[in-house]
Amino acid sequence: MTVRPSPKRRRRVLLRLLVGLGLVLLLAGGGAGWWVYKHGEDWLEVKVRERIAQIIDDASVPGYTFSMNDLLVDTRTGHLQVTNVELDFAPELLDSLRSGHFRYLFAARVGRIELRGLSFWRLILRREFRVDAFEMLEPEISYLIGGERISLAEPLARLDQGASPPISLVLADTFLVRRAAAIVEDLRGDLPRLALGGLTVESRDVRITMGERRGGVRLALGEAGLDFDSLRAQLPDGDRLHIGRTQLSRHGKRGLVEDLRLIPAEEDTTDLLRHRRPVVDLHMDSILLQGLDLDRLIAYQALHIEHFELRGTRVNVTLDKTLLPNEPVARSLPTMALRDLAFDIRIDTVTILRASGSYRERDGDTHRWGEVPIEAIDGRFTHVTNIGLAIEEHPRIEGDFACVLFEEAILKGQYAAELDGSDRFTVTATVTDLPLKNLNGATRPLLRVQVNGGRMERMEFRMEGDNDRAKGTLMLNYSDLLVRVEPGTPREMRHSMFGSVIETMLKEAYGGGLSAERESKFSLDRDPHRSLITYLWHGTREGLARNLAPEAWDRMRLMLRVDAEQRREQRELRKQRRQDRR
Repeated sequence: MTVRPSPKRRRRVLLRLLVGLGLVLLLAGGGAGWWVYKHGEDWLEVKVRERIAQIIDDASVPGYTFSMNDLLVDTRTGHLQVTNVELDFAPELLDSLRSGHFRYLFAARVGRIELRGLSFWRLILRREFRVDAFEMLEPEISYLIGGERISLAEPLARLDQGASPPISLVLADTFLVRRAAAIVEDLRGDLPRLALGGLTVESRDVRITMGERRGGVRLALGEAGLDFDSLRAQLPDGDRLHIGRTQLSRHGKRGLVEDLRLIPAEEDTTDLLRHRRPVVDLHMDSILLQGLDLDRLIAYQALHIEHFELRGTRVNVTLDKTLLPNEPVARSLPTMALRDLAFDIRIDTVTILRASGSYRERDGDTHRWGEVPIEAIDGRFTHVTNIGLAIEEHPRIEGDFACVLFEEAILKGQYAAELDGSDRFTVTATVTDLPLKNLNGATRPLLRVQVNGGRMERMEFRMEGDNDRAKGTLMLNYSDLLVRVEPGTPREMRHSMFGSVIETMLKEAYGGGLSAERESKFSLDRDPHRSLITYLWHGTREGLARNLAPEAWDRMRLMLRVDAEQRREQRELRKQRRQDRR
């Protein structure tokens, strides 16, 4: 017969087993602790180096080389420092980029990378990269592309190609980049060469995840700020773009860009085969960005700004028509250019404050320079976007503007353009109180016509059209217009000029100065090689011609009547003299 142990005895046996197991675990833990104390840091350092080598190997691409001078690891304090890191590509890869086999080439050099508070155990056991602070000192980045649109995050995509990426999570309380420099260059020459210097980036609560269910590299930031000293770009036509100090803040959703300049290329005046082109000299004191979505800009290269404010803009445009004509180039209307942008853009409001500028032209016949000054330019435009959902909400760009023309005339206007792909637009403008003598800065050198008197009380202009054709109306109210051929005009040129005809028409014998108030309609086809500004000028010119023509014809008929009466009086006088002699 089997004797079963009593419950009290079973409890004593179980207690002994638990005590024995606890002693074994305690001894094992103590042994493990002693081993970690004596050898764990050395082992951990070896594993960290192996993991870093694995990350580098997994991220490497044939043709690229990686090197670094020193790797210092302190597992007690969680400190890791790497000096003189360099990633470079073989020179023969340049041919692959030009041929289109590669989309980009990427090279980088860093003076020092320092990590503080790094959790080495998480890096080894869980493939998580957690640090208190990540700092890079004086990195230099070169990004070469072959002319196509490239995502700035594309070099990171290789880290996420496999089912098990070398790092699944990157967390940093502070991410800091100091005195960075970068160059972006298109080897095909279609895009400008960019050179950025003095870049500082500081971010808080950085989180990068890789290899999630839907794939891709995901970036999340707490506070982030970007600051750089200057950005320079060499444009394909030889002009240079300079941007001064720039500051962007994620938390404040603000940005400030200072000292933006577009510097024209230097002309070789000894070249007899130079071609004419508009030369633009642009300077902006500052650009203020409010409501800037920095996350969208970094993650998707999409620009979303609530308020874009231009301050202290000065732009001078020069065109020399004595040079050889250039090959015609198609020009886009603003809505067409917006659609053609290689990135998404949404600016809720654009404001222009107290801008100024001028247009100077050298006439091909007179070889003299005429100028149209424009001052006190203010403007406000809303709903500038090429994003479908935003267009559904606000289907057109709308704006108003004002400026001073020829030092005294006040111009006020409105602009509206459809964003539905039709490229329809409407422009209205009113000009008041222009002393016509102020036009001499343009009419004397360009037409050899001198305005001696007259005043334009009011001109109202309206034009609506699209990419092909436009129509509109122009109302003109002017009085006492007096003109003459500019003194000093060579005799061989004087009689062939339009001014000489008008000068004759405005003689006192024919009624003196012209005055009129009327409204006329006009229509015209668009020249696809001309900009919107030229399109509007052609409409204005057509409207002026239709307004002035009736008055000119009336004056011509008056001249014919006066001349006929004078001839009749002279015949009667000669007849009377013959009769007296008889």
